[in-house]
Amino acid sequence: MPTFSLSGPDGAEYEIDAPDEGLAYKAYQNIGAASNPPAATTKDAPAAGLPGDASAAVGRGLINGIPVVGPYALSGLERAAAGVRSLQNDTKFSDELKNVQGFSQGTAEAHPYATTGGEIAGGVIATAPAIAAAPAAFGAGTAALPARMAASMFTGAGVGAADSAVRSGGDLDAVRQGAQTGAAFGVAAPVAGSVVGAGIRRFYDMVGGLRAPESGFGSAATRMLGEDAAASGGTQAVRDRMAQLGTPAMLLDASPSFQGRAQGLAARPETMQQIVDPIRARDAGTTARLAADVDGALGPASSPRELDAQVKALRSVPNTAIGDAVRNASNPIDIRPVLSSIDQRLQTAVGGEAAALQRARGLLAYTDPDSGWVTIESNPQRLHGVKQELDNLINYGAPEIGIQPGSLQRQQSAVRDVRGQLNQHLRDQVPGYGAANDASAQFARQADAAEAGYNEVMRSGPSALFPQDLQAQLAAMSPAERAAMARGNRADIGRILGTNANDLTALSSTLQGEGGFNTAKMGMLHGEAPTQRVVDAVARERAFADANRRIVEGSQTAQRTRAADAIAPRTALGDDLGGTMAGLMGGPKGYALAQVARAGKAGINAAGQASDIARNRQLADAVTMTQGERLDMLLAALEARGRTQQQATALGDLASRGTQAALMSQADRARPYFPAALPAFGR
Repeated sequence: MPTFSLSGPDGAEYEIDAPDEGLAYKAYQNIGAASNPPAATTKDAPAAGLPGDASAAVGRGLINGIPVVGPYALSGLERAAAGVRSLQNDTKFSDELKNVQGFSQGTAEAHPYATTGGEIAGGVIATAPAIAAAPAAFGAGTAALPARMAASMFTGAGVGAADSAVRSGGDLDAVRQGAQTGAAFGVAAPVAGSVVGAGIRRFYDMVGGLRAPESGFGSAATRMLGEDAAASGGTQAVRDRMAQLGTPAMLLDASPSFQGRAQGLAARPETMQQIVDPIRARDAGTTARLAADVDGALGPASSPRELDAQVKALRSVPNTAIGDAVRNASNPIDIRPVLSSIDQRLQTAVGGEAAALQRARGLLAYTDPDSGWVTIESNPQRLHGVKQELDNLINYGAPEIGIQPGSLQRQQSAVRDVRGQLNQHLRDQVPGYGAANDASAQFARQADAAEAGYNEVMRSGPSALFPQDLQAQLAAMSPAERAAMARGNRADIGRILGTNANDLTALSSTLQGEGGFNTAKMGMLHGEAPTQRVVDAVARERAFADANRRIVEGSQTAQRTRAADAIAPRTALGDDLGGTMAGLMGGPKGYALAQVARAGKAGINAAGQASDIARNRQLADAVTMTQGERLDMLLAALEARGRTQQQATALGDLASRGTQAALMSQADRARPYFPAALPAFGR
């Protein structure tokens, strides 16, 4: 603020701070002339009757601009300032209050623009939190625009009436006019807020798009891809899904949004082959990829015949040792205890068991027809043969003598007991027999385990093997037996993949069989990580197959049509309805002008059509893109665009609410700026 030097009648010099010379002279008059007063500098603007500067006007406006409460707050601050001055200057409170109020009013009058700006800002600062707390009441919610305008109108009328009542001292005309003004601004606030917010969002989005990293695609295609990425949960979700699917996943596999885009493009003639051909090529490699994953996770598969040959080859060594042991044994074996046991059990045995015991006794003791002497077998080699015969009866039965297959396999059968006694005599009395027999039995158990892995583990239906039962079996097995069962199960999986026309469906059905039992059992046999790799491979190929079915085979025609309509290029000419109407109403001249306009529109549409087709081809290129540098570049650009859109949305929302707050908080103070002829603003 400039300082003016004024000379009094007595020659004294006065230095007065004032906005202009006129106000400085007025202040000089208020000081009054004194006899020989000393030169003075007037710095106390309220006492001198001077206004404050523009910053003081803004501060006053911020307080006074608060709806309803502002005048009370301003009056309170003025009284507080007067009280402080009264204590400091030892003057009357009433005099100081008059000075402070004069200073406040003078500041407002001296700086009308700063005052108005401060009042608008104060109204916004006070009203914006209320809008955020109760958006529906202020027309800032999610309802339709007419409903928001109605809500805002009522709220604006209430705020305007209350504010005017406070500022006018309860004048009814002022209250009425305040309510009318508030209602008018309330109706306009949601519309203005939406327009301003949308403009800010678009502008910021445009500026952000210019600063975004290069995507490798045009702005129209990038914008659509950005919308798809946002609908997919963001670019990180897209990256995670692509990483989960692995090679050869395409961007269209990342989410339903991208897949829907591909469906629409597949329905367009200009992009159909761009979409269909890569998907078909990928689908053709399903079986090879699936087999490679299963081999990588579980190892190569052997056929049941190969497994049997491997076990037989392993058993040949101990079996040869058994033959050598019984063939070279020099001492006879006394089996009379075995015969006594048979005779005792025959007293109660019936059916197939009795027939088996009779067969065993006939093999171990026979009567010479010539001499009538009873001969008891004692040759180790022949006794070993009798044991093998009993094994066959137990395992396979002998229907010709009344022994049905499986009827002797219960653990406590008499025949099994006799076979065990005979085996024990051979072990005890033939050197080397026990060790060789144990080795052969171990390989036999491995063969049984492999057979169970092939025939029983993946069995479905009423006879399905429960995971807990398999766990119990594995706990009782040796490591070699468990490995043999795993090899048998691997052979069964190979059979499923190799003998079904649709390997993916077959393996998927097997893994899901019996409520996921098979997956759990595979994990016990092959390990959780290898099994999960197979499960993931099946899920991946299932996702690829679903994409092929939906996009290529057109199983969702309605969705494809809707998606295609959303990106359909503009037509070049369209219909001639406008020209026909012009001819009817304006005659030949009107028709000719309409045709000129139609030709111009055709040129614009032709250019737009070419642009749309180019955009669609870029979209087709993008959604069929696999992982690599190009996709990384695109996702980085979409990520940056997403951040910009979030910022633009936040800034637009802030601008929208700020606009609404500005309108709804200025009802009383806005009336002087509008023509008095308007009903809501008349005095």
